[in-house]
Amino acid sequence: MILSPNNSVGTYPADIEAMQGFMGMLAHEMRTQIAGICTASKMLLNEKECRKNANFYLSHINCMNVNVLHVLNNMMATTTIGDGRLSTNIVSKRIQIRQWLKEQIQQYKLLTSTRSVKIRISLRRAVPEFIVTDEIKLGQILKNLIDNALKFAPSDTDVLICISSLGETRLLFQISDHGEGIPADKIPFLFQPFQPIDKGLGGMGLGLYISKFYASSLGGDLMLAKSDKKGTTFLFLIDTQCQANPIFKNLIH
Repeated sequence: MILSPNNSVGTYPADIEAMQGFMGMLAHEMRTQIAGICTASKMLLNEKECRKNANFYLSHINCMNVNVLHVLNNMMATTTIGDGRLSTNIVSKRIQIRQWLKEQIQQYKLLTSTRSVKIRISLRRAVPEFIVTDEIKLGQILKNLIDNALKFAPSDTDVLICISSLGETRLLFQISDHGEGIPADKIPFLFQPFQPIDKGLGGMGLGLYISKFYASSLGGDLMLAKSDKKGTTFLFLIDTQCQANPIFKNLIH
C-alpha cells in the first residue's frame, strides 16, 4: 500500500475512511484464502484421511499459501490512498489463459471433492492463447465469483464458467449457478461495500465490490446478468492487452 505523497493518513478524515476500506478489502481477500487452508488442514489432521490423501492435502495447503502471498504482495504494491480515495494500478503479465484457468480451478478440487457440485468450463475457439493482464487481480475476481456461486449452488448441480472473445482485445467471462437467486431487495446494493447477500452465511459483503473495482482496473466491468429462481449469472469483461493505468475509487459508506 502506498500513501499519496501529498497526504499522510490521519490528516484528513476521508483518508482514514479510505484506509479502513482498504483494510476491509485486504481482510476479505485474506479470509477467502485462509478458509481453504483451514479446510485442508482439518482434513489432513483426520487420521483416516491423512493416510489416504496426505500428499493431496499438503499440495492444496502449499498452493493456498502461495496464493495468499501473491494476493498480499499485489494489493500492498499496487494500492494507493490519498484524498479520501483508493487507487489501484496493475502489474501486467503475458499469460496462457487456458493453462492459467486450469490452475485456478484446480484450487477447488478439494472443495468439489467433498460436495456434489462440479465446476465446468467452456472456452470458445476465438479466445486467444495468450493475454496480457494482471493475473492476480483477474484471479481475485474469478475466485470471488466462483466462491459465491459455490456457496449458493444446490447439490448435484454445476457452476458453469464460459469465456468468449469480444473483438480482438476483450474477453467476456460468464459465471452461472443454479441457486435460488439473489433476494430482490439486495440487488440494488450488490456492488456497494459491506452489503452481504446473505448475512446468515457469514460473508463480509465486499467480494462483489472488490471484483467490480478490479474489473475496472483491467479495462472492463462486472455486472449482474440475471438472477431468478433458476439461478444467477454474473458477467465481467477485461481488456486482453491491459496496461498500467491507475483506477480511482471513492469509498461508499
